[in-house]
Amino acid sequence: MGVFLHVGCGRMAKMDLKGFNSDEWKEIRFDINKNVNPDIIGTLTDMSLVESSSVDAIYSSHNIEYIYAHEIRKALN
Repeated sequence: MGVFLHVGCGRMAKMDLKGFNSDEWKEIRFDINKNVNPDIIGTLTDMSLVESSSVDAIYSSHNIEYIYAHEIRKALN
């Protein structure tokens, strides 16, 4: 089974994500908002709580537009 990090998960469930919506993938939910019940609470610019090499894939959609332009490089690193 592969593990994927769902960055900025919001209320979206794994079953809504084409390509990850099977038993072949385990989801780790990551979001800044504790009210959406993420596994890890954090921001795009500080993902230090995500252990290095702990996931096989990352899913991130519609997140970069929520950070300042000067933070984009840091977020993508």
